[in-house]
Formats: sequence, structure tokens, C-alpha cells
Amino acid sequence: MNHSGHEEHHHVMDSIMSDHSVHHMGHDTHSGQMDRMTNMGHMGMQMYFHFGLNETILFSFWETSSAEGLIGSMIGIFFLALLYEGLKYFREFLFWKNYSSLQYRTVQGPSPKPNAEESNTRVVKPSLFSKHHILQTFLHIIQVFVSYLLMLIFMTYNVWLCIAVVLGAAAGYFLFGWKKALFVDVTEHCH
Repeated sequence: MNHSGHEEHHHVMDSIMSDHSVHHMGHDTHSGQMDRMTNMGHMGMQMYFHFGLNETILFSFWETSSAEGLIGSMIGIFFLALLYEGLKYFREFLFWKNYSSLQYRTVQGPSPKPNAEESNTRVVKPSLFSKHHILQTFLHIIQVFVSYLLMLIFMTYNVWLCIAVVLGAAAGYFLFGWKKALFVDVTEHCH
């Protein structure tokens, strides 16, 4: 019986396996280098809730490294969240003010008889380029921008900064939200 072909087959298989393990080991080394480079990009950014003092907030120049810096940042964030809530209710107030003024405005129109002293009463509809709509659009842009800033601050996962966002929003609702009960939201679909 000739076993030379069988031995040759084992030799080829051993060679392939050793080449594969060297390639795999090289891939693991390359993968490890990539993992280290990826982690270097995330240094200092913890993707879980934490109570740290060292934080970069929104911009590279807004960094905290002490309790005083963190407390100052919390105060600023508190007022930013308060501003957001105030802006929401201010926009609603402007909407209702404009809506009610449009509902009851009378416009002097042509009377049915040329010499009559009567006036026609009609509802004036808002227009796309009205002063009110342009102001509402501008305030909406600010509101969306501030809301995304607050979301990004919350996504630092720093518990202290998250508390500042929540307390600012709560204080804003407390100060401005009580008037909301006086209005019925016409944009609400579920009554």
C-alpha cells in the first residue's frame, strides 16, 4: 500500500492551516490596533450614566474639571432648559393672541348699496408671509436648536448635567405651564 499520497495530503493541509492561523493572528493584531484607535477617539466620553467632574459639554472650550466648573455649567444648563420651556409657552401665547385677533377683526368692505353706512364683517385669514408667521418660524428655529442642545447635553450621560436639564425643564413648566390650562390646543388631534 502506498501512503505517500496520504502523507502529502496531510502536509498540504498542515501548511494551509498554519498559513490561515498566521493570517488570522495578523488579523487579530490589526483588529486590536483598530480597536485601540477607535477607543482613542472616545477617550473621556463615557456611554453610561456617571457622576464625573471631567466633562466636555457641546464645544471643546466648554470643559469642566472641578466641582465649581460643573456647578457653574449646571446653572447655565438649568437656565437653558428654563428658556426652552419659556419659549414653548411664549410661542403658544403668540399663536393664541394672533388667532383671537384674526377671529374678531372686522374689515371695512364695500357695502351692498353705494350710499349705505354698513360695513361687512369677515374673518381675516393668516398668510404665509405674514409678520406673525415669520416670527413664529424664527422662534421655532430657536426652539428646535435649543432642544437639540439640551438633548446633546443629556447624552453626555453625566448625571449632574442630566439633573440640571430636568430641573430647568420642570422649573420652566412650573413658571410658564400653568397658563396652558387656560387654552385648548387646536393642534391636538385627540380630544
